Amino acid sequence: MIFLGLFIGISAYIILYLGKGIQKYAIDGSRIYKLIKKKTYRIWIFGTLLTTVYFFLEWVSLIFAPINIIAPLGGIGLLFMLPFSYFVLHEEVYNIQIIGSLLIILGTALITIFNPNSGVIYLEDFNLTLLLASSIPIIIVEIIFILISKVSGYLGAGIIFGFTAGTFNALQTVSKRISAIPEPIVSLVFICITFIMAILALLFTLYGFRRAAANVFVPCDISADISTAVLISLFAVNERIETIQIFGIITIIFGVVFVTGFRKRIKRAPYRKASKTYFKFLK
Repeated sequence: MIFLGLFIGISAYIILYLGKGIQKYAIDGSRIYKLIKKKTYRIWIFGTLLTTVYFFLEWVSLIFAPINIIAPLGGIGLLFMLPFSYFVLHEEVYNIQIIGSLLIILGTALITIFNPNSGVIYLEDFNLTLLLASSIPIIIVEIIFILISKVSGYLGAGIIFGFTAGTFNALQTVSKRISAIPEPIVSLVFICITFIMAILALLFTLYGFRRAAANVFVPCDISADISTAVLISLFAVNERIETIQIFGIITIIFGVVFVTGFRKRIKRAPYRKASKTYFKFLK
């Protein structure tokens, strides 16, 4: 059942980053092609629908597989963004991004092969006290840093908002896993908490993109998402992690930084050829 969860999880993250890529394409395309806003709007809607599909697919994957397998799969989704960025968004792909892709594959393999956890979660695995003790201090510290950043003219906003958005994404993942416990009250409460965490993650993501460059925000977001979800799962849902899995997570985080932190758009008109193709398709 764990491999079923792994397959669904990989599919979910591929769909997520494809959806994000399409959203970015629509937004950037609308800035260049002022006369075809209806078509770019339809593209953006399609991308948004894909990110919504991800939300529920990841939820299903966490019914069958532990957090420390599913959470790091965000790196796999990034691998499928590279060809999309190159062929559709016309962004350059550098050697360091290819190295990052290989690191992500290696880290994911280590986490999966050496997983010591069961795919099933029970009520006795859940510890509310440790969940609160491991998550609330992180949120408080991040809020303090956000206030400091705001007072100082949003200094370090990309890093701070990236980590905060990643934390709420991680709490969303943990809540989804807890909602799989076969206990109606616990399941219902954490279904609601999942939606709250998802909304907060979205708000901090949107605000972070307004205040910082994507190649700063995204690595922090994904790194915090992976590491915080795995850390909290050790306390909140009694998951175990092997030393080699920790090495795998660190490898994935380095891979994510390499893939997302060195993106630059090339100087030629980036959306002209791709836009004609897409808009023709949407007619």
